Amino acid sequence: MTRQSASNLTDGPIHGWFSLSYCNYLVLHRTLMQSMPIEWQERMVACLEELHAAYGHIEQPERFKVEAATEHQVSDLTEQQMTRLGITEDWYRGETPPDGLSPEDLTQWEAEHEDPDGPVYHRDGEEIDGGERVLLPAVDPIPHYRHAYIEPRLSPVEEPR
Repeated sequence: MTRQSASNLTDGPIHGWFSLSYCNYLVLHRTLMQSMPIEWQERMVACLEELHAAYGHIEQPERFKVEAATEHQVSDLTEQQMTRLGITEDWYRGETPPDGLSPEDLTQWEAEHEDPDGPVYHRDGEEIDGGERVLLPAVDPIPHYRHAYIEPRLSPVEEPR
């Protein structure tokens, strides 16, 4: 094993595996891991135990909440999806129409006040960009570990040179 220099302590193989993403966590399905061959499971458990022992001195959260999701641009969300995520869309630069306008007058007011640059989006009181990517909760396509074994399609492991 090669010793890491101070300049590359965090840019090794794990950093490369995450590629260009900004992910801070790796989530692994228990169902898939339990479906792997016993030898693989033994190696995985040994790595997890080694990781746990190496950082047992670091305070860590008691639990995590993980849910399946799909990724979307804010500007592509439907009104219902935005409501679900607590995102508001403002086409009128913070102005609201006067009460009591007829449908025709409301249409005219909207046409006169609509921002030509498009809507401004807000979430949790902060303005967000319409191109920002957000996650919508979704159904997990992988079944719970108590209900499934999924046959892995294993490719031969390349021998070290």
